[in-house]
Amino acid sequence: MENTQVYPYTLIRKNVKNINLRIKPDGSIVVSAHPKVPKKYIDDFVLSQASFIEKARARMEQNQNHTPMPLFKTGEQMPYLGGFLILHTGQADRRLIPAWMEEIQNGSIQSFSRNNYGEAVFCRDGFLYLFTKEDDDDHKRQLYEAWQKIQTGIICGKYSRLHYPAFEKLGVAYPEIKIRKMRSRWGSCIPQKQKITFNSLLLEKPPESIEYVVVHEFSHFIHPDHSKAFYQFVEQILPDWKSRKDKLK
Repeated sequence: MENTQVYPYTLIRKNVKNINLRIKPDGSIVVSAHPKVPKKYIDDFVLSQASFIEKARARMEQNQNHTPMPLFKTGEQMPYLGGFLILHTGQADRRLIPAWMEEIQNGSIQSFSRNNYGEAVFCRDGFLYLFTKEDDDDHKRQLYEAWQKIQTGIICGKYSRLHYPAFEKLGVAYPEIKIRKMRSRWGSCIPQKQKITFNSLLLEKPPESIEYVVVHEFSHFIHPDHSKAFYQFVEQILPDWKSRKDKLK
């Protein structure tokens, strides 16, 4: 689907001499321009500011206040899908893998991931288990964030496949989907590159809110801005999108 606009933005028409672009604290873009300036000209201007936009968003992500990082100690509460899991850390041992495989088969273990060293992260009976070979907080964090990224990708992929048929009918090609940790946005869409990026921290939010973010980003292929028409389109797919969005706070 051809689109000359790279970044969704909110356009404000006012009596100004120049086109003005600013980045809000949440990473969204607001552009003000005179009513006589053609929309195509504004789209091209936003495209020309791609480097500035990315640098500004990167600074915001670095500077934005956020909740303290987990300590990765047994007994700690870890946010997960709108609730919490109790963390249990243990020593990695390859001999445990066969038993884990059996528990996966019978459904006792969910959201399982492991590496070639026998290290693993998974959910079971309200606990989040993290088995590691190194009793080092940074290493535990790396394992946890890798697991978080994988699980977010699985969930976002599920909702993307669920809702894609509605967008396919409108000529949207299935996009490249990326997952990475972000501090100021839950997702971003670059229509011209057919690319959507979701925040790995979405795994902490309720499933219905994750679904909203997926639909929100896909909808930018139809309405690249945050206009009234954009939200009307989202509402056709998710009538309760506002309550879903509120749970992201």
